[in-house]
Amino acid sequence: MVVFIVALLVTTLSNMPLVFLRLAEIEEGERDLVLTPGGDVQNQAQSLDYTKFAATMASFGGDYSYHAPRVEFKFETAPAVNPARCEPPVAASMAQGAPFEWFYESATEDCAESAYNCLPYYCRESDLLFLDLMVLDTAKEKDMGVGRAWPYDPPGPGEVILSKAAAKKLQVAKGESFLMTAVLTPSIVGLYNEMKWTTSSTFPYSQYKAVAMPLRVAEVTDDTHGKLPSNADDYAIMEFGSFLDYVGDYLDPAIPDSERTAFKQADLAKYATEVTVNLPPPKRRNLYSQSNYDTMQEEAVAWMSQVVYNAGFNQVATDPPILSYMRSVRFFTLFLGLLVSLVVVVLMCLAVLLIYSLLMINVETRTFELGILRMVGMQRPDLVQLVLVQAYVYALPAWVLGLLVSWVVWLQINSALESELMVSLPTGLDGLGVGLATLLGLAVPILASIVPIKSALGLSLQDALDTQHSKTKAVTFNIERSEGSSFSGTVVGVGAAMALMGLTIYLFFPLALLTFNIALLFYIFFGVLLGLLFGLVLLSLNFELIISQMLTKIFFFWENNALQTLILKNLIAHKTRNRKTTLMYAMSLGFLIWITVSWELQIQSVSFRKTQQLGGDLRIQKKVSRLTPALVAKVERTLEGLDEVGDWGFVVDDPEFEQGVISQRLRSLGRFQEFKAKYKAVSPNFLADSVVDTKFMKVEQANESHGVAPSAQLYTPWNTDRAIIGSLYFTETQHPALVSGKPGLLAEMEVRRGSDNKDVTVYTPLKASTVLNAVPVGRMSKFPARKRQDVYVSVPLYMALTNGQISSMQALVYQYIVVKLKDGVGDKSAAVEKVKDAVIAGMAPEYQTQAVKIKDLDTELKAIRTAEAILNTFFMVVSLLAMSMCFFSLIASMYSNIHAQTKEIGILRSLGLTVPVTKRLYIWEAFVLVTTASILGFLVGTLVAYTMVIQRQLFLQLPLEFNFPFVMFAWVVLLAFVFAIASSYGPTSRLLQHSIVSILRMTN
Repeated sequence: MVVFIVALLVTTLSNMPLVFLRLAEIEEGERDLVLTPGGDVQNQAQSLDYTKFAATMASFGGDYSYHAPRVEFKFETAPAVNPARCEPPVAASMAQGAPFEWFYESATEDCAESAYNCLPYYCRESDLLFLDLMVLDTAKEKDMGVGRAWPYDPPGPGEVILSKAAAKKLQVAKGESFLMTAVLTPSIVGLYNEMKWTTSSTFPYSQYKAVAMPLRVAEVTDDTHGKLPSNADDYAIMEFGSFLDYVGDYLDPAIPDSERTAFKQADLAKYATEVTVNLPPPKRRNLYSQSNYDTMQEEAVAWMSQVVYNAGFNQVATDPPILSYMRSVRFFTLFLGLLVSLVVVVLMCLAVLLIYSLLMINVETRTFELGILRMVGMQRPDLVQLVLVQAYVYALPAWVLGLLVSWVVWLQINSALESELMVSLPTGLDGLGVGLATLLGLAVPILASIVPIKSALGLSLQDALDTQHSKTKAVTFNIERSEGSSFSGTVVGVGAAMALMGLTIYLFFPLALLTFNIALLFYIFFGVLLGLLFGLVLLSLNFELIISQMLTKIFFFWENNALQTLILKNLIAHKTRNRKTTLMYAMSLGFLIWITVSWELQIQSVSFRKTQQLGGDLRIQKKVSRLTPALVAKVERTLEGLDEVGDWGFVVDDPEFEQGVISQRLRSLGRFQEFKAKYKAVSPNFLADSVVDTKFMKVEQANESHGVAPSAQLYTPWNTDRAIIGSLYFTETQHPALVSGKPGLLAEMEVRRGSDNKDVTVYTPLKASTVLNAVPVGRMSKFPARKRQDVYVSVPLYMALTNGQISSMQALVYQYIVVKLKDGVGDKSAAVEKVKDAVIAGMAPEYQTQAVKIKDLDTELKAIRTAEAILNTFFMVVSLLAMSMCFFSLIASMYSNIHAQTKEIGILRSLGLTVPVTKRLYIWEAFVLVTTASILGFLVGTLVAYTMVIQRQLFLQLPLEFNFPFVMFAWVVLLAFVFAIASSYGPTSRLLQHSIVSILRMTN
């Protein structure tokens, strides 16, 4: 069992960091390295010659053979429209086919000058949709593992795979067509140069600048499947091999046929806008399965440097999307790696305790047999050898069987993980897992058997052969000679532990801080917490008897007092033997609660951070258009008509670089402190419960007498010169107390005066109205790590701070609108989608559907929920494995207790104790034992976990919550009852099948 658990667990754990690879692929796409034109030729080159790149990489072997080209037409250059929503010439040309005369031969000035202005001449501007047109080599990308779950066949000539968001905005479905007018330059301006079609050195470089072509929707996809980042919304995908041939048919009719043919036959690979390079799948898996980001980065950079150097490091720009994402979650992965290490360590300790317990019971039950062998002349070394040989007769087959079963089970887990992670995993067991399992199965029994053998052989021959007296002793005496110089293992162990702790704190802790070795720092923190866990478990054993007495009175008040007394007497008599089981249960449950709460805390930290950044249920921000007052008013009219919307508030963006403001600072009155700040105006209701989640608002100081939200106080007559600031600014500027009403701040803005174009610095005295340690959406803190923080003011004060740069409400530029749904909305996801669709549809006819970008919490948390589901399953498996080992220890302990009390059971039966009552006696004893150990474990785990929650609250300034695992607690209580019956009923029933006389004659 131990071999099976350890081999399977370590193999599974070694692949857990791949969860973050999957998250990275969901967020950023399945691409390790993306090369684009850059370096010294950044302003001259628009494309890369993929054919030369492929030839160069071919000479460096398999590690550099996974690559593919792409051509991307940014959404500004690829407007699309549903022809049914345009004037007749457009729809008619779609039916007639190429060429589109209205597009190339129009006499209107708009169409002659710019392709951008041509479509609005025939179609409403609000009906246009600017797409990201991606031209991909589907076969190459499939071979290199980009889009491993991509379910679609390559689109044919003139076909596209369209995103669901784009299809909805264009109002087209699978099998229908739409019109795109793509500006081919500058993306493939190299081909235009080769065709000698470039007639200008400035955009759009050529008189044949755009092409109008119909495109048929081959598929509509609601997921990028790793081809593109998850935040890609309005995109269309075409096939690399057929792109030029199809486009050539729709080029300007003025192009000669020979040149058109040459264009259609050109090699598009010579004009790739980007090249994707991936590691070979096995090396890729090994690289990203590491929990230490520094090691991962070192290996990845070594490989990437070779690629970039041979591609021409001074001619390309590089982007490693997966590695960049891994950096953003490096503490998360490191935390998981530490948890994995701790799980292995603790389960190894439990396994050692289980093996020790089993060997101890095995030797104790063979005391009489060993006494007989000693009596007939066998020497003690021979006895030790006999016990070990007999142990290995069972251990060797168990070792082989354990590895075999763990491999079979791993194949099933492997299949499930591969389907979730979309990564090919090794089918064999992990080498470390096999090694540890072998160590536990073959080497540890030798060490663990030393104490049991020593204990058995330490008995005198008379005691070993005594079958008339019980081996259970409720009272023992130890007599030691004071003159003896005995070796104390306890003293040495405690001394070594204290010395190691002192060395760690005095030397390794400052070393980790000075070298910024986060991994070492985390190991120290977790080592301290692990020591706290073990220490509290040992300390809690002092309360074992008290809790056992309480549980006996609570659960078995209905039993006869004599039976209650027997339960307690048995617990006392078996205290030494049961101590190992109590330790295992308390330690394993305490550890399980700790790592469960720690993991939930980590997930909670990420989700809370995203929720805090989002502010409410939805956040509307700019995409194509600036959030002007007119656009915001249009959005607000849409929100007013939606029953699902409760309220909304706005934030006006800081004026730097937008409104002629060069810089903005916050100073103390004496100017002895200076901070770079961001001044933002907020609506009166912005920091109210009706708009944002105020649990993320940590108030340090506030004027409670007004009875309104902090943001609303900014608009009261007595707060016209006040601002909401972070605690850092309040403390560092030595601001007077809020109740004093005295100014303590100086707002400084450097503005460019429009009349003479001179820079002028404007100073405005300010007072603090509210001091915050944290705020939804914005950046406020009491820690100096965040030097540049937000300063919230009212709109009138915001305009006054700019000294006339912003002279009216119409000149404001909004940063975002935060929307909160009504409480009690049934299907929240459906309500969010309805609001998003309504806002986008409400842009017409004045604005494009892409005028704004809407973020919602479900989409933002999609990736982290994927990781949570996978890792929750992992922790459930760990819990089951830990409880399984505890169960086997309990079985062994109860069997030994019953075997050692054979005489007492016979006597109790002879005194009239019935069979059912005798069975209940040992079942209740096991139940009290397990429940007591469980309670101790839960108390210890809760205390350690709560300590961690307090620490994380301090570090992150987030309202993290301690959630006691009530479900786990209920399961443990239920399992305690089940385990009590399972561990006691069998041995007791087998014993009580014999007559009273037979029981009294049995040896023990």
